[in-house]
Amino acid sequence: MKRHLGFVLAAVALGVLATGCARKGPQGGKMEFAVLGKSIHPYWQEVEVGSQAAAKKFGVKVNFVVPPKEDANLQVSRLQGFIASGVSGIAFAASDPNSVIRVIADADERGIPCVALDTDAPKSKRIGYIGTDNYTAGAIAGRELGKILKGKGKVAISTGSLSAQNSLDRMNGFKDALKKEFPGIETVTLAADKEDGAVALNAAQAALQTYPDLSAFYGVYAINGPACANAVQGANKVGKVHIVCFDTTAEHMKYIKAGVIDATVGQRPYMMGYKSVEFLYRVKKDGVEKAMTDLKFSKDKKLDTGVDVVTKANMEQYRANLKKMGIPVSGW
Repeated sequence: MKRHLGFVLAAVALGVLATGCARKGPQGGKMEFAVLGKSIHPYWQEVEVGSQAAAKKFGVKVNFVVPPKEDANLQVSRLQGFIASGVSGIAFAASDPNSVIRVIADADERGIPCVALDTDAPKSKRIGYIGTDNYTAGAIAGRELGKILKGKGKVAISTGSLSAQNSLDRMNGFKDALKKEFPGIETVTLAADKEDGAVALNAAQAALQTYPDLSAFYGVYAINGPACANAVQGANKVGKVHIVCFDTTAEHMKYIKAGVIDATVGQRPYMMGYKSVEFLYRVKKDGVEKAMTDLKFSKDKKLDTGVDVVTKANMEQYRANLKKMGIPVSGW
């Protein structure tokens, strides 16, 4: 699904935060929140659409920033810029959860609330997490693939990161589900591409060559499912090598419609963006405890935005549901 809001590729210079003013942002104007994504991709455009919808709803300003590709050091630099400029709050998706510990602690010391979205950074001083329960979602993907393979076969895992918490949780949930419910399925290889499409495609092609009896791919990030589908098509193995993956961009939907991708675990990035901004707004307005209560966070300070398993059989109903929510849908 193509999203039409442009990406902000550099941190916007903001004024100095009015200390102690819960309803005002820099220089006494609107509250201004920063939302930091992980890489340029349609997935993050949907997060931006949601965050800007919340900005409009609650009368705040949102600066949405995303690096060109996965870059933990650049993320830290952006976060430092947000803090120095005095934003009212920060929502962030850390490519490496350990890399942001110090900078999020700095924000906390300065009274700038931070919430993790999409992927958690549990060792940081973020006040909560908004996004998919990634371990559970990974287990759902594992069960879907187990049923497709009827409990037997070899699987290659493709992911964008070996450090991001969401990637680790999705892989662990997937593997644990297979081990418990489908012990006849073997994971034979793991490739990480740092969300580089060309690298992801090359890795999938290599897996097909190395394991001529490969049964399936598990695509962990949005970039992986389409890359694996491209490789499977190129090898003339559609229907022989199955694919279960994550996310629901237009590219995913085209491959599902063509029968190349069997199933995808659709996250709810729009809601991640929307709820992150709403949460920061409510924190500034009413305090952390009330904000968490109002938005129904769990006891461990997490807000699960849920997932949808999308297949060829239900993709049109899924599309209709997105339209009802006001989420732009095009390209599939």
